[in-house]
Amino acid sequence: YNRRKSLSENVNLPNSLLSRFDLMFLILDVADVDRDMALARHVTYVHQNEGTESAKKSDTVDTVPMDEDDIDDAEDFGESEQVDDNGKQDISSNVLREYISRARKHQPVVPEDVAPYIVEAYVSLRAQGTAEGRKQKNGDQTVMTPRQLLSILRLSQGLARLRFSDYVAREDVDEAIRLTHMSKSSLMEHDDGGLGDQNSSKRKWGGEDVTSRIFNIIRDFSTSSR
Repeated sequence: YNRRKSLSENVNLPNSLLSRFDLMFLILDVADVDRDMALARHVTYVHQNEGTESAKKSDTVDTVPMDEDDIDDAEDFGESEQVDDNGKQDISSNVLREYISRARKHQPVVPEDVAPYIVEAYVSLRAQGTAEGRKQKNGDQTVMTPRQLLSILRLSQGLARLRFSDYVAREDVDEAIRLTHMSKSSLMEHDDGGLGDQNSSKRKWGGEDVTSRIFNIIRDFSTSSR
């Protein structure tokens, strides 16, 4: 993944298709000693204790399906939570399935007092995104578009369902906008990658390093010579 290029160029997909995704997060597998060590230890631990952990869970987890009365009686789902060896509480799959099932029954709508707030927020984000997009190489994915307004509405409705609400609140809109910003920031972040003095060359060629520029020239030449 070349972070000096846009997401569209890296994944070879047009922007018209990428804009259909509500959220896109760029996750790179960058070598890090501490995180790699922690991951390796976790994977090794899971493989070492795979049989014993399964036996413990089968003895302790209640597999009897829960009805609505059981969940209503359990305050904050406390009766259905299991405590692991680290003292953390886990929510059983039965409660989680029931929670999702109940949330899907709600079809939130945007109230009249929230609609103007969404319009003002979109216009403001649109103006900010257009100004930032002119400065960023990844501006084609980071500029606010009408499709992303629909994404914010869908995310807001999903957040309202999590609250078992039939109405979208301003807090839902703010959280949807925050998620959108976090998604865009992952696409706008750049890593020098230890280029050192090559940064001057990168600025000289409009944000591209020498290797990328040579590759683009060869690619354009081979395309035009066909």
